[in-house]
Amino acid sequence: MRSKLFILLKSPHEFTSYDLVRSMGEGAPSAALLFEDAVLFAANAKKGKELGSVVKDVYVIKDDWEARGLPLAMPEFKIIDYSEAVDLIMERFEQTITV
Repeated sequence: MRSKLFILLKSPHEFTSYDLVRSMGEGAPSAALLFEDAVLFAANAKKGKELGSVVKDVYVIKDDWEARGLPLAMPEFKIIDYSEAVDLIMERFEQTITV
C-alpha cells in the first residue's frame, strides 16, 4: 500500500475527518502535515492526541506555528520549515491528500 501524507488546513474545531483519514491511511505508512489554523492541533493536547491516533507522524509548519505564538502541547509533533515540507510532499510520501 502506498504511503500517504494528509495535509490539514482547518483548526481542530473545524476538522471532523478523523474517520476519513483513518480509513484512507489504514495499512499504509501515513502522516499529517499541518498548515494555517491546523497547527492549533499542536497546542491542544486532546485534539492533538486524536489526530496522533490516526496517523503515525505529525509535522507542523514552523512559520504558521510561530505566527500564533502558542505553547506546544504535543512535543512529539515535529516542527518543520517549508523546505522540509516540500521534501515530505515530493520525496518521502507516495500520495498527498488534502482533507
